[in-house]
Amino acid sequence: MPGGSSSIPAPEGLLQDGVFECFRCAQTHNGLGLDLDRLAGRGVAAQTRLAMRLDGAADAGDHELSRALGLFHSQLEQFVEDLKRAAEENRALFLGSIQMLAGAVDEKDPYTRGHSDRVTRYSLLIGKELKLATDFMETLQISAQLHDVGKIGIEDRILKKPGALTAEEFEVMKTHTTKGANILRPVTQLAEMLPGIELHHEALDGRGYPYGLQGDQIPLLARVIAVADTFDALTTNRPYQHAHTPEEAFKIIQNLAGKRLDPEPVAALMAVYERGEIRIQRLSIKRAVATSDAAAADVPAAPATALAAPEGANLERTRV
Repeated sequence: MPGGSSSIPAPEGLLQDGVFECFRCAQTHNGLGLDLDRLAGRGVAAQTRLAMRLDGAADAGDHELSRALGLFHSQLEQFVEDLKRAAEENRALFLGSIQMLAGAVDEKDPYTRGHSDRVTRYSLLIGKELKLATDFMETLQISAQLHDVGKIGIEDRILKKPGALTAEEFEVMKTHTTKGANILRPVTQLAEMLPGIELHHEALDGRGYPYGLQGDQIPLLARVIAVADTFDALTTNRPYQHAHTPEEAFKIIQNLAGKRLDPEPVAALMAVYERGEIRIQRLSIKRAVATSDAAAADVPAAPATALAAPEGANLERTRV
């Protein structure tokens, strides 16, 4: 700002403040409901022990002790139920706050409105099809919801550009993965979610970003989100492309399986779609799709090297 430094905080700083506020709110009930769950578990164990003593007192004919233990058992039961309810309410509050933060990022660009919600839904459908553990599914839900938070730090002139990005602009766009991870890294409770946020644009063949990881170097969390992210990007209208039909999208995704995308999550998402669990309606589909590697270069997650076109051709760099 001319005449002095700006007092307006950076967008990523504002989002980071929002994340911290979300966790401060959650921690009024001991943080994410996890401690409450543990307390409730201990309460259930205490209930069991108390019930055994209650039965023993009744068998021994000690009616006074039996009445006292019965009253305490009833109070403890209510306490455990209250703890469980508080944990459930606290978790719902936390997930709602996360969804709100992700929605704020999506709203920066009308073309990506609802993107984080859809990627989360597709990711969970993939995880369910792969029979992934409950704990992993919870991590997947939050990581997928927040996978694009780093875009809060990308300038609108790049994020909303109605056409191909220049090489320089694409390099800036690629920083949204590390920006997102850096925004959330100070929140220790989100440590397990960071790989999905930072690495969902990595590719099996090592041509992804930000680190050029290969194969199993890429965590499963990021590989699942990558498939969901690619499918949603292909089946929604964007400034640089019209939406593809799901069938066209799957042809492209199948062509990328084993190269850029993990074949197992790809097969899982296809199985879910073929069972009719994913329905996508588009007002108009204007663009036909080839299934060659050249056509696949339009798919989100592609690094600049993977998007190279024949000499003299225009480069189309995607940004989701």
